[in-house]
Amino acid sequence: MLVKQLLTYFTVLLFCSINTVFGQSIAISKPTLGFSFLCQSVNVNTNHSISFTVSPIANLQASNQFSLEMSDDDFSTNIIPISPVTVTQGGTASQFFMNFTLPTTTYGANYKLRVKSSAPAATSIKTDPFDAYYMLHNQEINLNIPNGVDNVTYCTGSSYTLFIYDSGNSNSPLFYPSLNYTWRKIQGTGDVVVGSGPTLTVNQPGQYFVETNYGVCTPSSQSKSRLVTVSQASAGAVTISATPQTTTICEGTPVTLSLDISNPTGYTIQWFLNQNPINGATAATLQAVSAGSYKATVDNGSCVIETNPFVLNAESFNVNLNITSPYELTYGETIAVEVTTDANSPTYEWFLGASLLSESTNTISISESGQYMVRVTQNSGCITSVEVPFIIQEPSVDKITNVISPNGDGINDKFKLPNELINSNNVKLEILNASGKSVLSTDNYQNNWPESADDILKSSAFFFYVVTKDDKVVKQGVLTIIR
Repeated sequence: MLVKQLLTYFTVLLFCSINTVFGQSIAISKPTLGFSFLCQSVNVNTNHSISFTVSPIANLQASNQFSLEMSDDDFSTNIIPISPVTVTQGGTASQFFMNFTLPTTTYGANYKLRVKSSAPAATSIKTDPFDAYYMLHNQEINLNIPNGVDNVTYCTGSSYTLFIYDSGNSNSPLFYPSLNYTWRKIQGTGDVVVGSGPTLTVNQPGQYFVETNYGVCTPSSQSKSRLVTVSQASAGAVTISATPQTTTICEGTPVTLSLDISNPTGYTIQWFLNQNPINGATAATLQAVSAGSYKATVDNGSCVIETNPFVLNAESFNVNLNITSPYELTYGETIAVEVTTDANSPTYEWFLGASLLSESTNTISISESGQYMVRVTQNSGCITSVEVPFIIQEPSVDKITNVISPNGDGINDKFKLPNELINSNNVKLEILNASGKSVLSTDNYQNNWPESADDILKSSAFFFYVVTKDDKVVKQGVLTIIR
């Protein structure tokens, strides 16, 4: 009898989890997978099946609803409800089949499933792990141009960059940022991995292709490019020169960039700015109108060579302030902020926040805090502006003490304000006792309170102080008297 009870206990522990509802319970068996891994796209392999049993079936209530959950972290934090599901009864009353489709975010390994019931509530044991991929992109990948390339040539000592063409829509896998890619090169009767990511720089001849990495589903995926035959050919180096000779550019004023090729009509040329092709820029010269990194590819029909980058920097000038930001005012201080610049025929605009101030020279007098900015404009040669922000802060009042001990030992006997505050105009100090009665009110404080320690020690252990400047509160707080 004891052996039979132990066998029953371990059977339940191994195959199901049980929850009790109104004194009744059911056990849902560990689901049986009808697959070893799952590969799905929008119109391929869209239906998957698992089976499970329920016991005792008599305890399953008429209102029960089965549901399905999936997780790739053992149901720790990432629990994915799968809906809709279709449940049908099997050949016996206790057997059920559940059909489902993968969520479009499915991508990876170690997925598990579990079945749940609602009446009574129960949860099955997790299935064995399996790999699963929803193939968001499942069509040919085009490389470099909208219709893809089949043959490219690079020049000796140079290289060629293959890249997944970004159409801006779902025709390109780049439309789905979650995807990863593997580049392969044909070797013998098979292929080898030579790179990953959306681009591959090639400096060895051969046949290459890229495919979306769908793990175990990759062999059945259509998301791969045609074979591209990469050839090597000799060609002279092509360089870029600028007219006038310069490495700077005034925005909007063209600089002519030229390729040193003798017969431009025999070449197919494409200019690039910051790695992006320039629309219509297919001649041996280019009128550059903005700063950036320029390069060109030159194709003579058997060899493609890429020039070294030619960088045009935006023309500018130096602007310096005679203060370091943030600058902290002392009490009553007015600071003269001065600009020095090597700009040609400069003009100046000063701002407090978004408000334009009246000053128009290279110097401004500031006596209040705020976020300031000066705009210096060069009005001769390259017409351009430089903006320099700076911050002026209120003077610090953190040095005001909040504890004194007027015991006549010469240490911390008096309530003291910083000298720069005392020496500032229109500063007023008021001290009140715990009842709110003013015991001192002065606009000429000399750091001499309390004058009589005995009276203060007898009256209260706490006072309040308020320091104002120009009727604006600078600092207030509680002053503690230590006997």
